[in-house]
Amino acid sequence: MPILIKAIPKVNPHKPSEPQKWYVTQVTTSQVDETQVATELADETTLNPAEAIMAIRQLRKILLRRLLSGESVKLGNWGSFSVAISSMGVDTKEQVSASNIKSVNLTFRPDEAFKADLQKAQFAWVDKLAKGHGNDSAGTDGGGSSDGGDDEGGSPL
Repeated sequence: MPILIKAIPKVNPHKPSEPQKWYVTQVTTSQVDETQVATELADETTLNPAEAIMAIRQLRKILLRRLLSGESVKLGNWGSFSVAISSMGVDTKEQVSASNIKSVNLTFRPDEAFKADLQKAQFAWVDKLAKGHGNDSAGTDGGGSSDGGDDEGGSPL
């Protein structure tokens, strides 16, 4: 199944008087929950669904424990998980304290193999599918932005 995409116009926030430019953005069709992932995991392994969901929950528990201990966690050729913090800036070193921390976030850095696999994505235009043009693939060049950002790299779709 291809990743669904559509064209959206955006104003450059740094230059609001300039004309809008058009960007490719990903359309998320649904969200899969833990139970659905566990069911698929059970279908592809010797685990039963209850064991699969327990394994997923234990992985979350262990990952969180390690991250909260200040460690990063590398999972095979998936990549690494780590904690990143965002804090307020202050004028002097003496003013720096843990209370300056605004948020704690999770960072995932995919391995090269994982990134390479993502570049094999196939795309289909949502508006063309909706008009009954079938699976009008936009190619596999990985160009444009998949998150609606201001990425203008890659080949035009």
